Amino acid sequence: MIVLYVCNIGTLAGMRIAVLPFNAGEGTKPAYGRQMAAFAAEQLRAHADADINVVSFLTQIEDEEGPRTAYVNIADELLPREQLNDLFEQAEVDLVMDGFLAETEGGFNLKVRFHVKDSEEPKRAEEHVFARSEVFTVLHGLVKALAAEGQIELPDFLSGDTMEFGTQNAESFLSFLEGYDALNYINQSNGAVAREFSPEAGFEALLNALELDPTFEGPYHVAIQLGRACAHFRIGTFELVDESLRKLTELVPGHFGAYFALGEVHQTVGSLNPSAEFYEKAIQREPNDPNLYSRLGLIQVQLGMPVNAERNFRKAMEMEGNDKPSADFLANVLQQTNRGHEVPAMYQALVETNPTDGGMLSKYATALIMAEKIPDGEKAFEDALVAAEDNNVVKRFYAPYLAQKGDHDRAMDFYEDCIDLAPQDVPLLIEYVNVLESAGRQVDVPDVLKQILAGNPEPNIRAQTLARLIELEQPKRAESVELARSKMEQEDFEGAIRDLKPLRNWLADYWKLWALLSAAYNRTERFEDAEDCARRLLNLFPGCEPAYGELTAALTAQGRNDEAYDLMRYAAVTVPGSPSILINFGLAAKRAGHADEARDIAKQLREALGDNPDLEDVLREM
Repeated sequence: MIVLYVCNIGTLAGMRIAVLPFNAGEGTKPAYGRQMAAFAAEQLRAHADADINVVSFLTQIEDEEGPRTAYVNIADELLPREQLNDLFEQAEVDLVMDGFLAETEGGFNLKVRFHVKDSEEPKRAEEHVFARSEVFTVLHGLVKALAAEGQIELPDFLSGDTMEFGTQNAESFLSFLEGYDALNYINQSNGAVAREFSPEAGFEALLNALELDPTFEGPYHVAIQLGRACAHFRIGTFELVDESLRKLTELVPGHFGAYFALGEVHQTVGSLNPSAEFYEKAIQREPNDPNLYSRLGLIQVQLGMPVNAERNFRKAMEMEGNDKPSADFLANVLQQTNRGHEVPAMYQALVETNPTDGGMLSKYATALIMAEKIPDGEKAFEDALVAAEDNNVVKRFYAPYLAQKGDHDRAMDFYEDCIDLAPQDVPLLIEYVNVLESAGRQVDVPDVLKQILAGNPEPNIRAQTLARLIELEQPKRAESVELARSKMEQEDFEGAIRDLKPLRNWLADYWKLWALLSAAYNRTERFEDAEDCARRLLNLFPGCEPAYGELTAALTAQGRNDEAYDLMRYAAVTVPGSPSILINFGLAAKRAGHADEARDIAKQLREALGDNPDLEDVLREM
């Protein structure tokens, strides 16, 4: 097991400080040890402007879908000094706080130490034996001790005899620490949690904290964040997140946050009608938040309710500042309802209040062009280049239009000006590549593709950019893949496999190779090989829709229906709104025994796609 220090050590008045999690004794919840130590550091960071840092002990677990991360309780005792030496040397810290926490009958035993770099013995060591009800006193003392040893000046808020914890109920606070630990773990691992982890205990702890003290705001807000994180990373089950957030609405019925989170969570799984209802309930409780109206409007657009969506976008715009983000949403609704002629006037009114805003000026010009007022739109762009406080914003809008019009030289000039200011703007670079190709300057394309890759773009863009680069720099190998595709179309699957297998090492980063191989192996009933290729494909290109279908087919053929279901639940979030993903999700749900969910998905597909005889057999199977 390799233990990693995850730490971003900062400088504090010349002293570099690290706070380690307290090791937990046998029978003691490690969450208490981690979060009591972190609490002291966070108070100083939040209220004393201290650049003090918390270290986490994590280990990396290799998984078939990639590396995962788990918390580690290093020992059920205080750390040996030699383990601290590594931290002093590698991170060059001057002061380290560590400790050991053990639960006793009705309370705790906490040993805390402060170490400096050049001494084998702790500079300061304390032991606290205390009842659970005394946790506030001990934690306040810990904040003061860390401040004293770190030479941090305490504000009045922390330097008195007491401090604010958000609650006076010790059991509520301890439950809050346990629930917060679950959220912190998900965030630190960026969702790559150990497979055995379940957020259920975290939700239970936070709900328990609220039940013990309904006025304690911390558990409410952390439970919302935990629900959103679980939905985003597909951790736990939808039912668990939904049920936990619904309980929050019962415990704190007057606050909008849990309703907003429920709307968001239902939106991620395509459950649009309940999502709209929850956003409406959030608005009832917080009628002055423009984001709520725009979120509801976006759902209503998907539900085919443009009149309602328009009304909510207009309400959002009334409350928004000068940037008016909902104006773009309203413009789309007007376009979709054959009222595009109204869009220029809307943006013109916004320009009158923001006459030097390059973005707004450009949107007005674009709206005129979309309304087929080409000369007016071009003149608006030319005027904007002069009037805008930052005309590079105008160039960014104008360049694609010029390229589409065929004025490649001026478009490239504008793109190059923008790239000089934002050399790692990936969408900008991709557009520039397209213009270079249209202008017949293919010789310049590889360098720009390499510039995109050097910026470490997100995996889907990286996969497509790499494919483009391979096709330019290794054309014969790319042609071999295309020949294999032709054989697949002629149902010569074995021939395609023979052509593709020798290329696996040469084109390991070429997603199209793995897409063809996974499909060919599935069609020749070599399901383990199909699974391996599909997983490689998804590691390269997580947004590749056919990859989920091939991997689901391979798993289902091996009788692994629960895995196929979990995969497609994840895919429904990774590639939202995809009919093919929803179809595979619905079938996987049915085969894994989630009949109600499968029926809901079939209903969503019928609403989205209308009458489609080709899909009727599949929908009936769901």
